[in-house]
Amino acid sequence: MVSDRRSVLVAALCLAVFGGAKAQRAAAAVEGADDAVTVVKTLQDAMTEILGHIADLSLRQRFDSLRPAIGAAFDLPSMARTCYGAGWENLTEAQQAEWASTFGDYVAASYAARFDGFNGKGFERDAGTVSRGGETVVSSRVILTEGAPVPIDYVMRQTAQGWRIGDILANGSVSELAQWRRSLRGLAGSGDFSAGLAVLRRRRDAFLTP
Repeated sequence: MVSDRRSVLVAALCLAVFGGAKAQRAAAAVEGADDAVTVVKTLQDAMTEILGHIADLSLRQRFDSLRPAIGAAFDLPSMARTCYGAGWENLTEAQQAEWASTFGDYVAASYAARFDGFNGKGFERDAGTVSRGGETVVSSRVILTEGAPVPIDYVMRQTAQGWRIGDILANGSVSELAQWRRSLRGLAGSGDFSAGLAVLRRRRDAFLTP
């Protein structure tokens, strides 16, 4: 009887410990999903604000309004490394930071330019996140002034700063990061960091030239 009572006690203790841990993991997952959605919402709210005043804003003003939101939402260091390509590990920390910052400028400038003629009026998001191929995705849609909504998925990753966007997929499959990579990869392929950075800055500036 003593042995039986001890077995019941051990089983109850294990259930409390491991059941509690499972509940904590589930709660953490829900909280993480909420945080990921919040990052996307904050970025989309900034874009919606610009769209609401598009007629009154110059390209440069759109860029200035959007750049802080891009920096807060995107995993720019990782995305910049992907787009830089071979030789990234040979750069100094200062060079990597400079490239990542300029890449963020390039991304913000490209979005500022896209607002010309864009017939979107806002976004709607799913309530949570889904796991897809080992990644966490926030699904949303661009609401157009004419036509059916366009699906836009945000591929999220955990960083030291919290959830950040690692890629954006249009219609569920067209990767924004892959397009930037094709456009930018190899700019400093000769090993001349300064020359590659100058080209990246010129491309940024080209977006901001009416």
